[in-house]
Amino acid sequence: MTVNLNKSDDFINDMKIFNDGNAGVVENVHLRIEKKSASDDVKKPDYKLIASDDKGEINEGFYYQVPDEKGETKGFNKYQAQHLIMLARGIFGKDIIFPVYNTPKEALDGIMIMVAPVLNNKVFRVAVTYGTNRRRSAFLEFKSFGDFIQLMSEPNTLSLGRGDSTVRDTPAPAAASQLVSDMSGLNPPNLDWMNT
Repeated sequence: MTVNLNKSDDFINDMKIFNDGNAGVVENVHLRIEKKSASDDVKKPDYKLIASDDKGEINEGFYYQVPDEKGETKGFNKYQAQHLIMLARGIFGKDIIFPVYNTPKEALDGIMIMVAPVLNNKVFRVAVTYGTNRRRSAFLEFKSFGDFIQLMSEPNTLSLGRGDSTVRDTPAPAAASQLVSDMSGLNPPNLDWMNT
């Protein structure tokens, strides 16, 4: 195998960031659903809702919720169910009537099966944030609460609320002394050949 670093385009890719990294309402977005396959890493979400514009992508993972010892699925009830409802309403309208599902797993499968085929060739607007003011994120994500998706053919009713963070969470840089301490445990490559 040869490595020709003169062909820099083979090795250097421009970083593309959804909506240039800005929180807000983004128009002309394409959506798709990806389902985990048997060969995928077990940690991968069971489904991903992926939004793409001409600059990049964001996604949200949906996992099958495992009931606790009481048979409850708080993660599904507190958050995931709301996002599934808002996803379906954003695509099919607020008057959608949902089937009654027996389990959270059945509900997740049912909504994704309902939504996935309809996404092709449609254009949407989505509300994206850097999390909430209580739980900020370093990455853009779909708005956590309330409507976050809408067909472009409908009048825009999406907005961000007071609880939505539009500021990226960036950790404070480490002090130089901490970096030196962290680096001291590393074994640098032997570069003695450079001194000959």
